[in-house]
Amino acid sequence: MNPNNIFIKNLAAIPIAEGVIVNSIIPADSDAPLDEAGDGVVKYMSAHIDGVESEKIIRSSHSVQGNPEAILEVKRLLHEHEKGLPALNEKSSAP
Repeated sequence: MNPNNIFIKNLAAIPIAEGVIVNSIIPADSDAPLDEAGDGVVKYMSAHIDGVESEKIIRSSHSVQGNPEAILEVKRLLHEHEKGLPALNEKSSAP
């Protein structure tokens, strides 16, 4: 995950496809300004993606997935995106 790796540079250069909704949850383990912040493994500036629908900064180490604030944000995003799904037909022909 070296930011100077050619694969990582090329991957970062690929724009978000039209119609794809992207949300970011980024941990930062200090109150440092974002251009200096990181999670102990990844710097904020490497994790940040321009053009996302939302970006949530959570004060946490790299393993943010167990942080209650991160869990609430994932739930919020799932509920938000669920609203955009077509309603299920209650009289479905599925077995």
